[in-house]
Amino acid sequence: MEISFIIPVYNGERCIGECIGEIQKWDKKEEIEIIVIDDGSDDGTWDVLNRAAENDGRIKVIRITNSGQGVARNLGFHAASGKYVYYADADDRANTEAIYKLYMKAEEMQADVAMGGYYRIGNGKAVRVHMPENGFVRRTGKPEDVERYHRIKTESAFGYVWNKLYRKSFLSEHNLYMDDVKKLNMEDFLFNLKVWSKAPSFYCTDYPVYSYMTDHISTTRNADPEIHIKSAAMLTELFSYLEKERVMEENLDIVIPLIARMFCWSLIKNIPYEGREMEQLRRRAIAFAGTLEIRSAAGTPGASKHLQRLPSLPQRIFYRFCLRALRRGKVGGVCMMFYLLYPVMRRYVDTVLK
Repeated sequence: MEISFIIPVYNGERCIGECIGEIQKWDKKEEIEIIVIDDGSDDGTWDVLNRAAENDGRIKVIRITNSGQGVARNLGFHAASGKYVYYADADDRANTEAIYKLYMKAEEMQADVAMGGYYRIGNGKAVRVHMPENGFVRRTGKPEDVERYHRIKTESAFGYVWNKLYRKSFLSEHNLYMDDVKKLNMEDFLFNLKVWSKAPSFYCTDYPVYSYMTDHISTTRNADPEIHIKSAAMLTELFSYLEKERVMEENLDIVIPLIARMFCWSLIKNIPYEGREMEQLRRRAIAFAGTLEIRSAAGTPGASKHLQRLPSLPQRIFYRFCLRALRRGKVGGVCMMFYLLYPVMRRYVDTVLK
């Protein structure tokens, strides 16, 4: 078995059939399996899954009480028998032709993780999100590999799981599993940072392996009143993990930009749903900045130097401003900036957080 596709779904009767159908187009000699975990749906999802499984022996279905995406993915992982695992979301589409190319490249390069590009689809438009040219991603070594690392380390593509193939034995060897999405924000990014901390052989391609459907409603595409709490919890969990593994210092070049990025995201994400209210911004900012672990990490000596390799000057300047506010626990100025410059901030969301 070469690839195990793992798909958690909750109340996805309208989209899961098409998601599975795209993967069923796989026609290569290499074997695959499609593991779908119904996370306690109360619509017709389970019936759709059973009909699909009856007609295709490659499909395995699992039903659990509602436990969250992380738990569902972990169950799928433990049930998987493929050499590689590929995580997909029920309301998106996987491109099997591109995934096959990614698989072949992973085998050729003996990669533990292989990453591709994707399409972002919404409002009737498909925008291709490109990755750097084919090559390894390394923190040290050949200049081109290091440059590739700095180009993607803070990009959304680095944090997503659905544009990557993971060697299952590598994840098992290092006990790398998903965290609880009900308690954390950006659990995919947290997972990938944990994977990266184990120094995998990481290969990057520009194959468009996925279509990310932004018009659908999901856990990442609607309002979350506790976004700031979950974001702080994610960072706290990451710091704890890196400290426990004694690799915090060498990962500061990712950690420091991530603090600023998640602070921004905690303030921006809900504005389209809740409106632009200064008091709401202040409340979330104060709670985020009040997390001791975050203030401590933001106050690391020389923290700003870890922003120097970010791709744009405005991003570097703004993140420095955010870090300074977090270190001092004085976030009023940042909140006012977000309030007044929200249209510009939306452009930030549409570009940096693509």
